[in-house]
Amino acid sequence: MSPFFFIQLADPQFGMFAARSKLTDEGIEKELLKGCKVIPTGPISGLDKERQLFAQAIGEANRLRPAFVVVCGDMVHTNSPSEWKELLEVAGTLDPSIPIHWVPGNHDIGGLSTKEAMDSLYSYREMFEANYSAFQHQEASFIILDSTAICNKPPLPDEWDAQLAFVEKELAAAASRGGPTIVFSHHPAFLKSPDEPDDYWNMPLRYRVPLLQRLRTANVKAMFCGHWHRNNYTSYSDMEVVVSGPVGYPLAKDPSGYRIVKVNSENIEHEYYGFGAGPSSVLDLVNSTQLSIHVDNV
Repeated sequence: MSPFFFIQLADPQFGMFAARSKLTDEGIEKELLKGCKVIPTGPISGLDKERQLFAQAIGEANRLRPAFVVVCGDMVHTNSPSEWKELLEVAGTLDPSIPIHWVPGNHDIGGLSTKEAMDSLYSYREMFEANYSAFQHQEASFIILDSTAICNKPPLPDEWDAQLAFVEKELAAAASRGGPTIVFSHHPAFLKSPDEPDDYWNMPLRYRVPLLQRLRTANVKAMFCGHWHRNNYTSYSDMEVVVSGPVGYPLAKDPSGYRIVKVNSENIEHEYYGFGAGPSSVLDLVNSTQLSIHVDNV
């Protein structure tokens, strides 16, 4: 297998800047107590800030030419048609020769009732065909999870059961190909420890444990996630669990940016870059290692 790289994005979340600019003093205090930064922007309306940041991310992909781009959820904030329209317009400027893969987040699929959550799920499938899927690049295998099925309140257990069966089938197929396997999810399985208590930021323990057991048995190399709007690194056995900072609104010290992931038959390497601090070319990523970059039409 020839080495290659891809770009992971997380949480462009069109509409979040405007929403957080309207927080009251009490709301700001609550966010700070939760460990979430509030940016003093003053009143904001519209989606210009998210559009600008997502355009930078797509511009970096067009410049660096990865094998593909994956967006790990929370594409929008309120799930309004205008947010989706703006997001997809910017995504449409990605060079057509570079595939883009979408991972649903809790702001993309979900609701306070089962019906509301299922309605948003059907709408998501109309836009993207599937809310969980798998794909390959060379011998490497990639699985996209829809973590909203278990992280929504209420959860959608029938959806998760079907998804888990799909994961088992794809893990078996990946083993037959022999290359590395990588999983994408919006919610990280956990942030510090595999047995940590349930929290807004992780997967519920009753679903987390069976999933992790399957991924470990299949020797999955890494799970790349979003949701926390900051970077976080931990592991389960030999599998990395990586949370990437946001394309959009940051909730901690990590700036808006993107992650570059290098893959070869033996291991993976990755680094997060704030916008304006990325490598000037692919050669800056690899030193003496030659990556197989996506060079269609170049």
